[in-house]
Amino acid sequence: MTSIQDALRVICVFLAGTVIASVQSADAKSSDEAAISDGSHYSTVFAGHRNYRIFTPPSYATQTSKRYPVIYFFHGWNQRYFGSMGKGYADYDKGDQNGGDNIQNFVSKNDVIVVKVDGLNTFSIDPQNLSPYNVSTVTTFRQFPTYFKEFVRYIDSHYRTIPDREHRAVSGLSMGGFMTFWLAAKYPDMISAAGNFCGSTEFMAGPLEFPTEYAHAEMFDNVRGVSVRMHNGTRDRLRFYHQDFNRYWLNVVPQYEFQAYDASHTTCGLHDMFTFIMDAFESPLPVPSQWDHIDIYPSFEVWDYQVETNRARAGFTILENVNRDGFKVAVQNFLPDGQRMPHVSVTIKTAPIYMADQRYRITDVTDNGMTHRTSNVTSDAEGRLTIVTDGGLHHIAINGQDPLPNLCISQWTIDNMPWAETDKEIHLSIDLLNKGTADANAITGTIIPISEGLEVLQGTGTLQNLRSLSVDQLEGSLTVKNNKRGIEIAKFGLQLKDESGHQWQEEFELRLKDPVPEINDFEIADGRLVTVVQAAVESVSGIVGVGNGDGIANPGEAIVILVKDDGKYLRTNASTLHPKINADNNHIRVSDSWQEFDHIGGSSKYTQPVIASKESAGKSAWFYVEYWLPGKISGQHLIKKGKVRIDITGQDKTPPQLQWIQMSTDDRIEARVYDGAGVDKVTLTLVPNTEKSTIPHVQWDAAPETFEVELVDTGTDGDAAKGDGVFSRKIKNRPSYFFDLKVKMVDERGNSQSDDSLGTIFLKNTQ
Repeated sequence: MTSIQDALRVICVFLAGTVIASVQSADAKSSDEAAISDGSHYSTVFAGHRNYRIFTPPSYATQTSKRYPVIYFFHGWNQRYFGSMGKGYADYDKGDQNGGDNIQNFVSKNDVIVVKVDGLNTFSIDPQNLSPYNVSTVTTFRQFPTYFKEFVRYIDSHYRTIPDREHRAVSGLSMGGFMTFWLAAKYPDMISAAGNFCGSTEFMAGPLEFPTEYAHAEMFDNVRGVSVRMHNGTRDRLRFYHQDFNRYWLNVVPQYEFQAYDASHTTCGLHDMFTFIMDAFESPLPVPSQWDHIDIYPSFEVWDYQVETNRARAGFTILENVNRDGFKVAVQNFLPDGQRMPHVSVTIKTAPIYMADQRYRITDVTDNGMTHRTSNVTSDAEGRLTIVTDGGLHHIAINGQDPLPNLCISQWTIDNMPWAETDKEIHLSIDLLNKGTADANAITGTIIPISEGLEVLQGTGTLQNLRSLSVDQLEGSLTVKNNKRGIEIAKFGLQLKDESGHQWQEEFELRLKDPVPEINDFEIADGRLVTVVQAAVESVSGIVGVGNGDGIANPGEAIVILVKDDGKYLRTNASTLHPKINADNNHIRVSDSWQEFDHIGGSSKYTQPVIASKESAGKSAWFYVEYWLPGKISGQHLIKKGKVRIDITGQDKTPPQLQWIQMSTDDRIEARVYDGAGVDKVTLTLVPNTEKSTIPHVQWDAAPETFEVELVDTGTDGDAAKGDGVFSRKIKNRPSYFFDLKVKMVDERGNSQSDDSLGTIFLKNTQ
């Protein structure tokens, strides 16, 4: 091949983002320097060739029987595995790059392999996309977390690695830092350490059809058993988001370390970070005996458990307190207190930790202990159990042949204030559930502070007897106090034991609020035309909230609390524990992205509290409100906080509201409808759309007739779950055609509303 042909080949390879075969070009000036090689492999996950760069220590070439731990490194925006596209904001591979604090220099002095992953996630025929990994804006079905597992298998089979989690770590810069913590949280069973340089804290990610807003702050329990560390620069534009993040992780992740450097948005302190990872290889954290996990994918595997759902909307599958005796499971649309999704089916296949081919009694407790069902499940030949439930909140007990109690927290409440306020005594009530097959007697529950700054003033409660499959409250005054301001969350343990010596360990978190002044300059948006701030600095006019538009909080309305700041109205994230607010699973939150303003990926949130219709008139409710303002420094957002008292007057004149509607894969139409009162009737009209049904080479016998179906929330007639606010009907005996949708909704008080702007669906031939 001529030199011209060689040059053309290199250009083509660069533009395509792939190479045809593995290319090894060692870059080491002397025998005491790490070798740098570029290679590729074929990925079945991505259906194409993938590139990588690998750094091997000097001894790799001479000590051919020696194996090495591996750090997988993820580059940032506008970069590739070979470095930056154009003038890079952080060259850190070799020589004197990054002031000599770079990967090659570290690997030259340490027995470790570093592999740089290529974040390109577009096909070769597509324009180059500077945003790697398919996060921030989800543009393809190809998912990097799935590819990561395949890539690890490839590296372990082609290089002399130590192929276990204790000797595998991830690290990355910026968007690669986001990937670092995402992968550590998704695969704690594969990764023992994670080092994040200036990483983004929040992005859209997940399935192409329904990406989810993923915030690392809420995923703190996923990294139990993983050593985690973040570096940022004192001049990094993302540092304000890191401050938000640290108000969570520094208080609830004991093994989390954070270090700021006199730097900008770079791989600051690379030697320190990699040394931290090497120390984790030497002394890995123990594998947790009890674990939690949250995942944005409908189906996933973790700790050898296999979870599959039929969720077709953005959301989170949540597993808590998973151990041999059972677990808690739910599916929600956002964290921490989003709407649960009982209409979603959930199948969990456990790890092979049970006796093979043995019968176990499975108890599924719902509604905080009010209802339960039991079934007998036989383990398979590997010792796995398959448990089927739904996306509501479920306490699952796995009981063997011997009758034993099995205690857990059913729910807890704050008795003396509308939220957990810092510097004040917080009185708690804790309900226990016995999901076991035998009674528990002489129960003692002791609250143990886990986070710093917590004080337990009275932490012991007792319960004389708790019968099997029953719920009761721990007796005694349970009082705690948080003395540490500026944090968002604190974690407590609850140690339970009975007279027979059985013991259980539970955990729970308090969302904490610092003392704030009362805000008097506010307004209620209840279906009013209002001009509000959007995307940090823009002003938009439109209908805000749901109701009669008189600016007064009435029963049945879904309001937005507006705060006036610098002459402009801002929508607020308003939270309360008031029992008449957001009852019946009616939590509504909206994200206002600041991406176009600060190009970081975060968003302010505002809520739309739904006021219950019954017994609300004449009452008042306190709300803790937050809103964002742009700061004077690039990337800065100021979080303003206060408390607001809302008086509720008048009558419920607000009709039900349609939150979403979709066609499921099994010929069901599902519609999420919410209302302050109960919804009495939901009627769907399907009107043939002859224009959209005009398809070349497809001929219909005739346009079908318009027809109506009543959607139900009864758990029958194709509805998946009773009383979850998702009204459904399985469509039968209808021809394939395009139909426009119209819906009419009526609540228990006779308030009604119709909506004919729902778009068009394709209904396949149903039987």
